Amino acid sequence: MTEKQILINRGQNLSDILPNKEIPTNTILNKTLTGCGATYGEIVHAARNSIIIEPNVPVILGKKAEHPFLFAVYEGITKENVKAFLSGDEDGFRKIITTPEGFDKKVLPAMLETNTPIYEDYFLLFDECEKTIQDVGYRGDIYLPVEDFFKFKNKAMVSATPILPSDPRFKEQNFELLRVVPTYDYRQPLTLCITNNTIHVLRKLLSRLKDETVCIFINSTDTILELIQTFRLEEHSKVFCSDKSVRKLKQQNFTAASDQLTELAKINFFTSRFYSAVDIKLDYKPHVIILTDVFHAPYSIIDPQTEVVQAIGRFRNGIEKAYHITNTCDRLPCVSRDKLFHSLECQEKVYTQIQGLPIEGAIELQARAQALEGMDYKRFVTRTGNRNWFMWDNAWTDVRLNTIYQYSTTLEEEYKKAPFLLDVYTANYDITDEDRLRRTQAQIKGTTELWREVVGQVNRILQQNPNAEQMFLNEQLGCAFGEIIEATTILGKERIEQLGYNRRKIKAALGNVAENRLMTSEKMRQAVYARYNTGDVVICSEILNFLRELITNNGIPFKSRLDKQVVKLFFEIDDDKVRVKGNKAYLLGKKMFEI
Repeated sequence: MTEKQILINRGQNLSDILPNKEIPTNTILNKTLTGCGATYGEIVHAARNSIIIEPNVPVILGKKAEHPFLFAVYEGITKENVKAFLSGDEDGFRKIITTPEGFDKKVLPAMLETNTPIYEDYFLLFDECEKTIQDVGYRGDIYLPVEDFFKFKNKAMVSATPILPSDPRFKEQNFELLRVVPTYDYRQPLTLCITNNTIHVLRKLLSRLKDETVCIFINSTDTILELIQTFRLEEHSKVFCSDKSVRKLKQQNFTAASDQLTELAKINFFTSRFYSAVDIKLDYKPHVIILTDVFHAPYSIIDPQTEVVQAIGRFRNGIEKAYHITNTCDRLPCVSRDKLFHSLECQEKVYTQIQGLPIEGAIELQARAQALEGMDYKRFVTRTGNRNWFMWDNAWTDVRLNTIYQYSTTLEEEYKKAPFLLDVYTANYDITDEDRLRRTQAQIKGTTELWREVVGQVNRILQQNPNAEQMFLNEQLGCAFGEIIEATTILGKERIEQLGYNRRKIKAALGNVAENRLMTSEKMRQAVYARYNTGDVVICSEILNFLRELITNNGIPFKSRLDKQVVKLFFEIDDDKVRVKGNKAYLLGKKMFEI
């Protein structure tokens, strides 16, 4: 694919520099800058009928609000609505904006049924075209318009961060890469924090930004809810995500979630639905945090050269500062591009052989269909039976990202290729994201395994920091494990092991410890040591009656048996039998407390 460059000055839009204010046909436009007016120009300035395909509904709603004359296709708009629009008396050029699914299921059928010469009369624009590659792995319908895309006489793809597709039809139709080159330094400052404990770093950063508006991008609804609950943000946060995720959050009693952009809260979470194309216009500049956790949320792994750029570019009036908090893992599955494509070629060969088997009768036809349906490679085949080149590109994109997030060095190198003024920090802690994953896995196995895992982690911290307080330990492991943390600090790992990590026995042992603390309070110690001293020989019944009276007078809820174990709270006792006038007695040894 040949490449051309076109310069843009500060303050200019694409309409100022493109010939005839239009995106040329058979072009992949790398606009480099987010928000420089590619779709705006097609909607307002391009003198032609247009179909603009956007990756998500929030973008369409935003464009419709800005340009009411647009015909927007989304949920609730039917094929019949499209046909009515096409048959209406519209002044000027028709501008249709739709999702990929809307194009395939509503726009295209409506035009074919109304005999509209769609391929000749309409310009088709794929906006944020990298999403067609990045999202097709889990959202297959995003690919649906691609086959028709090549039938259009006039067409283009556009993005500030395009991924060049390998589909040979781009070369066959003489596509050109048109790269917009700014004449000024447009890089954004970004702090990259590589850590083994993303939650701890996020907590510290949010504490520092407690008086600011914060927007957090992370592509995992489960992780978002966990963060909200862990940091107790229920009253101060909102989540912007897909309609499906909104329903999921509401089922879990979090209602401040929306699939459309609304007024922001103090802390806002965005999933990939809002990573690209959505315009967020504010009269202030928020702090933006990208959060990646390769252990708990593999889908939160995002591309520094595309998705990070797009997330920050959502804020049309700029941001205060950007951060990317992430961990890395050298065990992420990785292969070379050549090895991956060789594997796909082998699978394709087998798939094609089965597809080409001679068939005799309905039973064999059904058996072949079942065999093809059960093959993993079916995902890589279009509905017309051809190779889905975009799925191949998607497979390599996923593997490439795993390679990037294996090590801090590979991630830093990738960021150096992205348009950022980069600061890099590392922060490592005793308790890690891997430990958090092990706690989650242990919780699934049962209470005993959970206690075993958490007690071990608490003990590891206490070995490094014997004076660690309960609040610090709760921050390290999470308040949800407060009971286990408290038990470990009081009883110790060895004692809990002796109790077999049995919660009932541990609670009983904690009760004894609590009793002992009340029994040995300052007031009790003073009373006992005022009456008895080391070396005294005391009749057992006398000292026990005295202690019973003290316990009653001090209102101590002591329910255990009153015997020499209670005396041992205050004195060492010689275990040899001592008698005074025939009565059992204790020889009081060293005091257990200093007064």
